Amino acid sequence: MSLLSRWASARKMFVMPIAAPGLCLAVLVCPSWALAFENAKVMPKGVSRLNLRVVNTTINDKTDGGGSAQDLAQPLAKQLQFKDVLKGEQDELKRELTAGFLLANGISESASLGSFEADLAGRVTVYAPIFSFGITDRLTIAATLPVYDASVNANLGFRPGQGSTAFRDTLVAGYNNQAEGARDFVSRINDATNRLGNKLVENGYQRIEPWRETALGDAQVLAKYAVLKDAPVNVALTGGAVVPTGRIDDPDNLIDIGFGDGQWDGFFQVSADQPVAQSGFYFNQYARYTVQFEDEQTLRLKTAEETIEVAKSKVGRDLGDKLNGGAALLFEGDTGLTSGVGYNFYQKSKDVFRTGDAAAKAELERNTFQRSHEAELAIGYSGVPAFRRGQIPAPFEVGLTYKRQLASENMPVTHFFQLETGVFF
Repeated sequence: MSLLSRWASARKMFVMPIAAPGLCLAVLVCPSWALAFENAKVMPKGVSRLNLRVVNTTINDKTDGGGSAQDLAQPLAKQLQFKDVLKGEQDELKRELTAGFLLANGISESASLGSFEADLAGRVTVYAPIFSFGITDRLTIAATLPVYDASVNANLGFRPGQGSTAFRDTLVAGYNNQAEGARDFVSRINDATNRLGNKLVENGYQRIEPWRETALGDAQVLAKYAVLKDAPVNVALTGGAVVPTGRIDDPDNLIDIGFGDGQWDGFFQVSADQPVAQSGFYFNQYARYTVQFEDEQTLRLKTAEETIEVAKSKVGRDLGDKLNGGAALLFEGDTGLTSGVGYNFYQKSKDVFRTGDAAAKAELERNTFQRSHEAELAIGYSGVPAFRRGQIPAPFEVGLTYKRQLASENMPVTHFFQLETGVFF
């Protein structure tokens, strides 16, 4: 999400363009917590499993369309120039007088008065209970309703530059003798951050300040069918839907995190496992395609030139379809030890918005294509072998997974830690 903020005096003297960083997390647009080492296994008939998957990630950086990383708060670090002062002056006579004063005193309109600086850091924890049940020995159904706990630490300030000092000194110089104007100028510079917040509130936005919320995310339901089972290559087909139970990004909050995208998704997946002799190792591959259905949402009709003083309107949208894929080498020992190393790929097509405002359409669709590559490492223990030997009363499992983003485009840089526990009954 971008932002054109205005820091203004009571007479709207200063105008400041600021772009707010996007916090559309990969954990939302590409729910990796739901795609950990996908395999072709299904549940035995009449057996249930309840898992709790806990995923945690922090976000300090994001990537651009070229894959280069930048600080999450970088779009907020903007210079305030004298030309912004002139742009914000509504009175044409005052604007001409100010421009003449700058010219007469040798001050360039491109000179900087200082800069807005910000510090942003996000954190997300997902708690996902996953219930599975074996309808037959080949067909399993499952559902999950995740809970998100997310926060963004936000600090915004203004650092006056040499241009501010030079302008103040020019005002109080003997040939100008505007001491009162200099004091007023210094007062407004010192209050820059608060004035920016007031301007946001005037336009229906919330102030840029620390944010936290806990709420439901989008639910998922699916059915998984084992096409080939106990064969040299085991294959399973999965179909399901993502239900829009999570709230979307608030158009009036520039730094909040949406827990869902507001529309229904349908997905289809194929998984294949190939055992390596009787070693306990097997190769796994999976591919998933997700169709995001069209819907309407109330959004800010921002443009590249103006993103604050803009109206809200219901806009038709078609979020880009998603492609997930991965390959892994997994191990399941007779002692119950499990481990794996793998690679995951994700890509989302460009979003399409339906609005008669061409400038708003271009801005809404800008940088919506996404792609990422990540490595995955896991270790765990399964009590199923011990249960079969009669050594424990009930089978259970526990595992720890780490996912590291290797490269991405237009996405936050996220590295996931995932803890999962489960019990069969």
